[in-house]
Amino acid sequence: MHKPVIVRTTWLSECLKLGSFLPTRPYELMLNSEADTVAEVPRKIQTTDASDTQQTPCPPSQPLVSGKWICSMSSSEKNENLNKHITDQLEEMVETYQSTKDHWRALGYEKAIKVLKNHPMKITSWEEAKTLPNIGQRLADKIWEIVQQGKLRKLEQFQSQESISALNLFNKIWGVGPATAERWVQQGCRSLEDVKSRSDLTSQQEIGLKHFDDFLEKMPRSEAEEIANVVKEAALSVQPDLEVIPCGSFRRGRTMCGDVDVLITHKDGKSHENILCKIVSQLHEIGFLTDDLAAPHEDSAQRKYMGVCKLDGDSRKHRRLDIFVVPSDEFACALMAYTGSAHFNRSIRLLARKKGMTLSHHCLCADVLRKGEKKLSQGRRLPTPTEESIFQHLGLNYKTPAERDH
Repeated sequence: MHKPVIVRTTWLSECLKLGSFLPTRPYELMLNSEADTVAEVPRKIQTTDASDTQQTPCPPSQPLVSGKWICSMSSSEKNENLNKHITDQLEEMVETYQSTKDHWRALGYEKAIKVLKNHPMKITSWEEAKTLPNIGQRLADKIWEIVQQGKLRKLEQFQSQESISALNLFNKIWGVGPATAERWVQQGCRSLEDVKSRSDLTSQQEIGLKHFDDFLEKMPRSEAEEIANVVKEAALSVQPDLEVIPCGSFRRGRTMCGDVDVLITHKDGKSHENILCKIVSQLHEIGFLTDDLAAPHEDSAQRKYMGVCKLDGDSRKHRRLDIFVVPSDEFACALMAYTGSAHFNRSIRLLARKKGMTLSHHCLCADVLRKGEKKLSQGRRLPTPTEESIFQHLGLNYKTPAERDH
């Protein structure tokens, strides 16, 4: 008895055109089993962070997660994006829908973009697009229009509208959200010069306008490392033996970074206290910090600073910098959260919720009682000395930072 095969929808299209059955082999899809996708063999992880330990097997009470959870997959296994000509234009649609506060459409497009980026083949028919997850008839129509015409009429209509272009522009200013951008457009603003003349700008918006071009331009990994090293040197001059780790896209191994996030703690659980203001003051004294976007503030036991920095040299650009100081018992959860990616964080937090837990940048709690969206109890705090321990509690094999770049 022959095993059934799964073929691309183009096989059916070609058969209908020719009026006869074609061989299926050139159109067959090779699918991995779900177990192959997510049930990896535990292994020793080699990294250089302070949280690194040898992985131990998952606790017996938490079997390995099955199903296609993003947090259970390695981002290094992603396929090359063979549909970039499509996803580039759909991403511009997402930007526009976000600017116009049409969040549901933006989310729908984002889901479709993720599917298209991971699709192992170039889309060559409307039927093929329509059969993919998260892609309905209307989106399939738009995808096929891009394939055939090389452009999307709806996007061109958006781009030709002065108000939409202004919304997209204003939403790129640091400190400006969709509501503010919409108000400015309604009041007749169409350019950055129009906005700069306003008398109601916040200090953050003034800084965002002043460094607009610099903030939009990504920096090479080497520059992000230089910035992190300046912060580390200042931190250690204030309090020796601090652990200082750059997070975000840098820790995930990206070659280009949008900003720099630095996480600081101390193993004794006490010496990190009251040091953030001293570190920020030290960075101001050496001329490294040029603007404060948000003064150091408390978030429970954690501290956060948001500002703008610039390395020495006339050709250097102003860069966004966030510094987080956390107690040692919250370090692993904070490290995971500030490493990202945002998609990975959403996935692993949703998985925790499905398991009756809650995961934040502070802690992981089990036995959380909920009634719908309402949390009735905080649950029981679990020990999380390392990132590996968080994965183990959730029944996941450990993923290195580079494997979380979804």
